Amino acid sequence: MFTPFLHPVRLCEVLTMRCLVPLSVLFCAAAITACDDNQSSHPTAPNAVRAGQLAASGATVVDIGNDTTAQNETPIAVNPTNPQNFVVGANDWNYNDGCAVNATFDGGKTWTPTVPNGFIPGVTRFTNDTSVAGTGTGDFGGDPAVAFDKNGIAYFACYSYRVSGFGSYKAQLLLSTSSDGGRTWRKGGSLEPLTVVAQWDASGITKGSTGQFQDHDSMWIDPTDGRIYIAWAQFHGNGSNSPIFVAVSSDGGQTFSTPAQITASTVRSNQDARIVTNGDGSHAYLVFDNGVQGGKGAVMYVSESSDRGVTWSAPVRFASFNNPVCLFPPYCFNVSGNPFRGPGSYPVPAFDPVGRRLYVAYADIVGGLAQLFLASVPEGSITDASKWKIVPMAAGNSGDRLNVEMSIDRTSGRIDFISEDRSYSNNTLVDITYGKSSDQGASFATQRVTRAGYDPAQYGVPSGSGFRPFIGDYNGIVSLPTKAAFAWTGVGKSYGPPPINLDIFFGAVTP
Repeated sequence: MFTPFLHPVRLCEVLTMRCLVPLSVLFCAAAITACDDNQSSHPTAPNAVRAGQLAASGATVVDIGNDTTAQNETPIAVNPTNPQNFVVGANDWNYNDGCAVNATFDGGKTWTPTVPNGFIPGVTRFTNDTSVAGTGTGDFGGDPAVAFDKNGIAYFACYSYRVSGFGSYKAQLLLSTSSDGGRTWRKGGSLEPLTVVAQWDASGITKGSTGQFQDHDSMWIDPTDGRIYIAWAQFHGNGSNSPIFVAVSSDGGQTFSTPAQITASTVRSNQDARIVTNGDGSHAYLVFDNGVQGGKGAVMYVSESSDRGVTWSAPVRFASFNNPVCLFPPYCFNVSGNPFRGPGSYPVPAFDPVGRRLYVAYADIVGGLAQLFLASVPEGSITDASKWKIVPMAAGNSGDRLNVEMSIDRTSGRIDFISEDRSYSNNTLVDITYGKSSDQGASFATQRVTRAGYDPAQYGVPSGSGFRPFIGDYNGIVSLPTKAAFAWTGVGKSYGPPPINLDIFFGAVTP
């Protein structure tokens, strides 16, 4: 007979602390224990999906989550064997804190519901159903990453944490798979265990101990050979060092290589690692940012593998920020308006197999506004500083553009991006802008996707009996020959205070 567990600690407080550069696992533990576990005021979610919500002219927008509490951080992937099949991941802040997944099989018109079935099994001890136990060992999970391989198998990566007070400390980076386009996933537990990409069993989680945890995991699957690359930053107990690691699978995610450490353990503040491969999969490119004097995101680096992820070159510095976006109150908040937690100046790579060029998009504050920039270099030239080119990306915005996500259509080389944009409201409300370039980034055409924006300082995720304004650190976009599709965090229906109904939204535009 199953006796429901007590509700786990709220992931919100961990997220409040864990990405801060001078971080310690002790601080994370303190934040965890400070969380309020009372969820009795949070209603259950409906299963309907709203279509066409807030859609601007020429864009399709669907509220995927359409529930009563929050999701954020929304990667997206498209099935190469069925372009009508998309999978979107999210941090799930409903009854429990875990890894949410939604799938569509009609091009985004309707989606599998987030509650109660949209919870990846095998990650946590809990589910979104109070009467059903989870098949994982974690007390919470998050930082979702999704991808499809060339055969149409869907993959979902996220972390799982077990912390003090709930058993011995354990941090895992896990991978699940779906053979039916994202409808069902591995069951977890002993029946269908998830693949452990990396794991840390610490001797303690106090400052200066050997306690470790992963952050901002990302996943790339090469479309030619199906090789799976997963990258992350690994924080240590004293919080000052966070080396970048990469693990690779060549057998469909059944096993992974021993994680390769790309940066030295003595180097501080590495974060936000992502990987892409070139046209034939023979070269992989890893980009990440790094702080100077303890400041997050001051410069960007790239490392290259010419043996499909077995070895990696020494990272090369290719760009510096003028004033990196930092939305992490109370520690930093350097755009106008009321403070909220949101994305920083994360580098986003994409490779054009037609023009054989690596691109990296990022946000930087110049002239008092967060603006987008595009760095690029010809294939095989990352170490030649003279070959790198950096240009404004869709210049002329009148408000902050934050949280850029970029992808490239492999058949035409068209560059697509989305950005959270405050240009439509005198730099106060967040909307979504889509942009495209068909001339290798020399020029961009942009259009507004949402009809109305929202103030991210007024909405957020559950925190005790109230809320914390946190819209997530990343969104997602994919490029197809005839359209671009993307997912982001927006505001759903209001169900009364607290204002915690952040939802997953899907959009599509015909370029």
